[in-house]
Amino acid sequence: MRGEAPFRRDDLRQLGEFLERAEEVVAMREIAAGERHPNVIGLRHDMDNFIRPSVELAEWERRHGFRATYFVLHDSPYWESPDLRPSLERIAELGHEIGIHANALSVALDRGVDPDAVLWSAVDRLRSWGHTVTGVAAHGDRDWCYDEDRKVVFVNDEQFIECARPNMGAPDRTIRNRGRELTLRPRSLADFGLTYESLRAGPRAHYWSDSGGRWNQSYAQTARDFPDPSGQLHILIHPCWWFEAFPAPAEVAA
Repeated sequence: MRGEAPFRRDDLRQLGEFLERAEEVVAMREIAAGERHPNVIGLRHDMDNFIRPSVELAEWERRHGFRATYFVLHDSPYWESPDLRPSLERIAELGHEIGIHANALSVALDRGVDPDAVLWSAVDRLRSWGHTVTGVAAHGDRDWCYDEDRKVVFVNDEQFIECARPNMGAPDRTIRNRGRELTLRPRSLADFGLTYESLRAGPRAHYWSDSGGRWNQSYAQTARDFPDPSGQLHILIHPCWWFEAFPAPAEVAA
């Protein structure tokens, strides 16, 4: 498998062969609900920029019997697209979970607004479309979460009491970046009707992620380590890196 994006059809085929080694591949809500078998993989997708590859990936997973969580980014280019609602309905219809990809602290720092109101508005919109949104994953906003030296200033999950990061500072500290500042006032996940944050959904032994378009470890190492009796493997895949794994609409028509 390629170590860097763009990932293509042969990468998708190899990914499928690997996932089929698991007893089950499940959405993160199932991990949060107590699924702990080491031969079960928890699968999540962060929908950062595009809709189309997310729907195609969801279709592919359904054909293979895999379930996943799709975390929807509320300040993404597609958030106001007329394609969003039917796309999410299709993903849910295929048996996948819809969650929220939280970027509210970044939006608040950028626009000088209340982060809680930002998140509530986004979650409420998805729920009004019939999705039971109980899971959240933090978005690593390149413009606001990092300073000019690419040092992490904050993480968007610090909006929640359960996601305190003592190594980064006090949970109620004031964050500053690019001439803006925001005082953190974390609240409970339950205040937003949420029950879990994806990185803390359950204990894991291994984490395989294509964040930034590059796998955090090689396919060979991941395949060698799975299954591990000491804990689960959780996988994060960003559909935006997998455009070339699916035929273009014109190819499908042909």
